[in-house]
Amino acid sequence: MLQDICEEKTLKYPITKMAERNTNEGTIYKSHLDQESYTIRSGIAVVINNTEFDSRLGLSDRPGSDVDASSLFQRFMELGFESDLMNDASKDDLVEKLQEIMKDKNKLSKTDCLIVALLTHGNEDSVYMTDRCVKMKSVMNYFNAENCPELILKPKIFIFQCSRRSDSRQGDDIIVADTLKNKVSIPNDADTVRIPNESDFLEVYSTSIGDRSFLNTESSSPFLRHLIEELHNIKEDDDIYRVLTKVNCKVMTFEPGHTASKDMRQMPYFVSHLTKDLYLKQIN
Repeated sequence: MLQDICEEKTLKYPITKMAERNTNEGTIYKSHLDQESYTIRSGIAVVINNTEFDSRLGLSDRPGSDVDASSLFQRFMELGFESDLMNDASKDDLVEKLQEIMKDKNKLSKTDCLIVALLTHGNEDSVYMTDRCVKMKSVMNYFNAENCPELILKPKIFIFQCSRRSDSRQGDDIIVADTLKNKVSIPNDADTVRIPNESDFLEVYSTSIGDRSFLNTESSSPFLRHLIEELHNIKEDDDIYRVLTKVNCKVMTFEPGHTASKDMRQMPYFVSHLTKDLYLKQIN
C-alpha cells in the first residue's frame, strides 16, 4: 500500500514569491501555498440534468429532476458563479462542454473555483448521458493538474446525483486530446514544487456505493433538496465540510413515501482532496 501511495503521479511546477493572483498557467505563487483557505473571487458552475434516455439503454425517465436542476443552477448564480444548465446531454454534448471550458485558457486562469454537477442515472463508477455511460473519473480528469494547469491549487467540485448500484455496463473513458493540454515550460533556474495530479478535488455523491439514490417524481431528490437548502442558508464562515455534513445528517433520516421503500435509507458522502478550507460565499 505504501508503495502504491509513493508511486502516485505528481507534476512539477515553478514557484514565484510574487504575491499576485495566479493567472499564469502552471505558475504557483508561494503565498497560495501558505494560505489556509481558498480565495474565491470568480467561479464557473455547470449543471447537467438528464431526464430522458435512449430506449436501448433500458433506463426509466427521471421526472422531478428538472426542479432540482433549476434550483441548483439558480443557487450557484446567487453565489456569484457564472453558471450554465444543460438538459438531456449526450456523451458528445458532455465532451463538447468540457472542451469548451478547457479551451478558454484566459478565462480559466482567472477562475478561482469550478463546480460540475451531474444529475442522472449511474452505477458504481459511471454516469449515464442520454446515449452512453461514461466513467466519473474520466470526467474529472479533464481538470486535473496534468490536463488543466490553469486550475492548479484551485478547488474543483464534482457533484453526482445518481444511484451507485452495480451495473453490467462499463462506462466509456473520455480522453483529453493532447491539443487541449497546455504544456508548462519551467525555467532552468526556477524553484519548483511537485503537485499530486488529484489535488484540490472534492467529490460529492448523493449515495454510497452499491445503493440507490431517491428521486421524488413530483418534487425533488432528498439529497439535492437539502444541499440547495444549505447553500441557500450558507454563511460567510461556513466551510464546505460544514455544509455537506449538515446535508448528510438530514438525508440520513429521510423516509421514502413509497411503501416498498419505507425501510430503506440513503447515505450521501464526499471524498476530499482539498488542501485548504473552502468558503463558497465570497463573491460579492
